[in-house]
Amino acid sequence: MVFVYGKCRQIVRDAVRLYAERFPERVTPSRSAFTNVIKSFQETGRVDNKIRRRSKAPTDDRNTVNILAAVTQNPHASTRQLARESGLSKRSVLRILHLNKFHAFHVSLHQELHGNDFQNRVHFCEWGLQKLQSDELFFTKVLFTDEATFTNCGQVNRHNMHYWSIDDPRWLREVDKQKPWSVNVWCGLLNGEIIGPYFINGTLNTSRYKHVLMEILPH
Repeated sequence: MVFVYGKCRQIVRDAVRLYAERFPERVTPSRSAFTNVIKSFQETGRVDNKIRRRSKAPTDDRNTVNILAAVTQNPHASTRQLARESGLSKRSVLRILHLNKFHAFHVSLHQELHGNDFQNRVHFCEWGLQKLQSDELFFTKVLFTDEATFTNCGQVNRHNMHYWSIDDPRWLREVDKQKPWSVNVWCGLLNGEIIGPYFINGTLNTSRYKHVLMEILPH
């Protein structure tokens, strides 16, 4: 109707006639109806007279309390689970959590320590600080190395392991990477540059490790 009205240079009488010609299958509106529609469009930008009521927001107080209570009771709950149990969409669940400063913190894997491992690491840090006082470039001359054993038992998928909280809970999980398997990888770091990786077949023992250090690395 608005298009036809403009086509007829805003003459209602001509607009009604053209509308009837173009849309013979529809009921032809009267001049007053045509005028009311045009007036509504000019005032509100809409052509209907219905009052749109805003639906109840999914992030209202009740839904917010329910979602926050659920993640407090089970901080490992997924958004899909929360959405299913609350009847809300995943998007609404995420909005509630983000508005209340909740974040999905993922588990961090760290090497299992035994015996004096922790104390030895502290001593190394203290010794390193003393070295830096006399030589700021000391650690650029140190070759840091590590070995990793790749197994066929799989690894932890941290994407699906999360902890909903306002503050980082420092969630850790111990992993044991010292089990003997068929493929080992050695890698080093010297002055910001990566050395390697070198692949070592079979169980990593003293003779194989010595062979890597004495025969492979120099080349």
